[in-house]
Amino acid sequence: MLSNKVKYSIQVALMLVVFSFVLFTLVFQLIEEMRSESIKKKEEQIEKQRIKTEFISNIEDHYIQLQKLYQAKEYDKVIEIIKVFNQYGKSDYKDLTKIKKDIRLFYLKKNLDFIPKIDLNEYIQLSKEIKIEEDNSTQVFIRIPRYGQYFYTSDFPILLEGVALSILGDFSDGIVWSSNIDGILGKGKQLSVRLSIGEHKITATGTNGMTTGTMETRIYIEKDPDFLKKHLKN
Repeated sequence: MLSNKVKYSIQVALMLVVFSFVLFTLVFQLIEEMRSESIKKKEEQIEKQRIKTEFISNIEDHYIQLQKLYQAKEYDKVIEIIKVFNQYGKSDYKDLTKIKKDIRLFYLKKNLDFIPKIDLNEYIQLSKEIKIEEDNSTQVFIRIPRYGQYFYTSDFPILLEGVALSILGDFSDGIVWSSNIDGILGKGKQLSVRLSIGEHKITATGTNGMTTGTMETRIYIEKDPDFLKKHLKN
């Protein structure tokens, strides 16, 4: 008969064996999982590099596809391709910078219900929502006069009003106004002017100190009709 002490020692030994076996199994599983994860990550990296290499080797074909979509105004699809160019460090390929700016401006105008409602907070929020990398470009909008508007000389002075916005701030007070007929008209967010008779192309130019933006509108200045002159005299 085994003594109680011997029995206890055997039980302890068996427990240690079982514990060691379980511990070894867990450690082995952990090592295998880590090894599998490492292999998986390495395979993913190799696959990503392969896709990148393939994209860059065919970059001109992708650019041609982007251009076709851009000309067709399929801007959502263009943005998806632009993201890939950005991802692989080709964000400045050929004229992508200009295309991104044009699309960004298109969506800004589309999202804003009407130009007179534009303010700095809306502009910055919309800039964040449009999923193209942010830039420091200056966007200029002419609020009034509207394109193609006619004025008589009796309407003078004519009010010009615009905004110049950037993610860096509101630079509307620095807008420079000019006419293709009368030259430089003045500076400011609002400007009252008297223009020569004729068809004017009014240009508003704004800058944030780093970039410059412009917007143009066309208005017509005519002499007061004779019947209107008589009416005004009376």
